[in-house]
Amino acid sequence: MSLKITPNAAQALDLKTQLTLLQLPANKRTRILKTLGRYERAQARARIKRQQALEGGSFTPRANGKKGKMLKRLGRTLEPYVKNADRLELKHKNALTGRIAALQQEGGEETMTASKMRRIHGQPDYDAPASRAQAKALSAEGYKVRKKKGGWRRASIREIQDTLTVGKAGVILRSMRDSKSQQRWNIPVPARPFLGDYTTNVQRELMQIIQQVQKRG
Repeated sequence: MSLKITPNAAQALDLKTQLTLLQLPANKRTRILKTLGRYERAQARARIKRQQALEGGSFTPRANGKKGKMLKRLGRTLEPYVKNADRLELKHKNALTGRIAALQQEGGEETMTASKMRRIHGQPDYDAPASRAQAKALSAEGYKVRKKKGGWRRASIREIQDTLTVGKAGVILRSMRDSKSQQRWNIPVPARPFLGDYTTNVQRELMQIIQQVQKRG
């Protein structure tokens, strides 16, 4: 995902700003756009630090309930690129990171496979306590335990985590769903727009940078 700004994009810049930029030599336009890119990168990193989307609301939380900060690595590897002295792109050098950033920015679905999960997270410890995601899935399927005085009751998420291992929870879940172990599945990813800016902000910052560059000569 990249933030793209061009001097001749009427929808992005007003006429005065376009003409001012286009009248400058290529080396100055490059310097100005690169400086603007560093400013926009700082804004994107600040949003990630605050865990706040472009519009001001908080990022949509993780589905698994984990509270750690999201998108931290995406801010670290964001870089400004200027092409032909008239196009600024704020993007990631690594193509895979760029695709991940685009998915987080716009939302969508990520296709996951068993082999990809092992590459990302390593071989699971089947003897470890059941994960919260497994417990929530079992609870949603209606997993029950015996009552002390006979009969059955629905188990709590905490109880499932305390009494089942990763391996056992996986076996029970597959049995309840009456399905074989999935080798490919889609994970919905909510949009968390951290990249971008409003036209008025871009124009104000750009004119300040232009004035600074022109003063230095």
